Amino acid sequence: MILIKNITIITQNKKREIIKNGALVIENNIIKAIGENSEIEKKYKNAEKIIDGHGKVALPGLINTHGHLAMSLLRGYADDMNLEEWWMKHIYPIESKFGRKEVYWGSLLAMIEMIKSGTTYFADFYYYENEVAKAAQEIGMKGILGCAILDVPTFYYKTSDSAFKKTELLIKKFNNNPLVKIALAPHMFQTTSIETYKKAKKMARDNNLLLFTHAAETKQEVDFSLKNYKQRVIEALIKNDILDEKTILAHCCWLNKKEIKMLAKSNASVAHCPVSNMKLASGIMPLQEMLESGVNISLGTDGVCSNNNLDMLEEMKITALLHKINKLDPNIASAQTVLDMATINGAKALGLEKEIGSLEKGKKADIVFLDFEKSHLIPKHNLISHLVYSANGSDVDTVFINGKMIMKDRKIRKINEKEVFDKVKKII
Repeated sequence: MILIKNITIITQNKKREIIKNGALVIENNIIKAIGENSEIEKKYKNAEKIIDGHGKVALPGLINTHGHLAMSLLRGYADDMNLEEWWMKHIYPIESKFGRKEVYWGSLLAMIEMIKSGTTYFADFYYYENEVAKAAQEIGMKGILGCAILDVPTFYYKTSDSAFKKTELLIKKFNNNPLVKIALAPHMFQTTSIETYKKAKKMARDNNLLLFTHAAETKQEVDFSLKNYKQRVIEALIKNDILDEKTILAHCCWLNKKEIKMLAKSNASVAHCPVSNMKLASGIMPLQEMLESGVNISLGTDGVCSNNNLDMLEEMKITALLHKINKLDPNIASAQTVLDMATINGAKALGLEKEIGSLEKGKKADIVFLDFEKSHLIPKHNLISHLVYSANGSDVDTVFINGKMIMKDRKIRKINEKEVFDKVKKII
């Protein structure tokens, strides 16, 4: 049992309570108690381990709902071009040379970066997901592993039939794993037929799994859908029964009012990736209209080679600023709204809102400490504002995942970071 005392707690519970002189207790992988310091410390003063959180702020672990972890190997490899040119002419050709080794080390590098910037749960979208799972289990991180399904040949398989067979094996292998889960991830309209989407959704439903996909990321994708299906992207997905509460759509930059209403009615969630969308000049997601329609919006970084980092704290700030200037309205995308996207909304998107996304009794102990005794975080007029507009990944001090201390004093416990860096430098 671990007692954490003298700490400010941003709970993200339904009342969005902040406990300024708080304490919480971790037993096994669960938050056993949380509340005012005087009450909790008195009751649990004989805990096996006591941590003094003076000067620290605790918040729920951040949830990155869209990324391509192994692409961390391609940081800065191809910049300043649109998505089609970037992916087809530069990223895909070099990515096609990847194998198990590259995916493992690239994913482990991404996990180090995510943990050190406060992310405790990720949604990946890639190949060789067994290697991603191996890295996650070694470092102690949690994630949902989206097995990419394409009709075009990849470095992992030659046909979509082969992709489904490989995915089926992974579903069986990681059933009931405490850290990782499998998801189906049909890629996007230009690479994946509607028939393959339908087959992927059937496999997801048969196994009670999530389905991830890129949707309406670019105008070119919408034009492709209109040409081939005589409908816009969301219309085509709904017509073919792809969307429901267990579907996460990444990007959604090019939606009209009709699609937004249809999307809200479907109960599917969206992973908003503003930095990637801006860097590739793909478009700006209609955030305010989607929120007003009741769409659940979570936050993602996308892959490193279109971001170029995995810092969810930075992603929150840029999210808020982008939508304010886009509408010329400073009231849009408030700090609290954006923090919700990175925490409780992300948990809802993954179907895990009863387990993670807020710090409450009975939930999993995925907890991040930020060191607030820094010049750019003082004075503490508004903690939520500071988190979104002032903090950055280097402020993260300590990370618990599933009740285990994964990082303390910015040192990750289970992994030799220098070894990972050295391996990556030799790969590419």
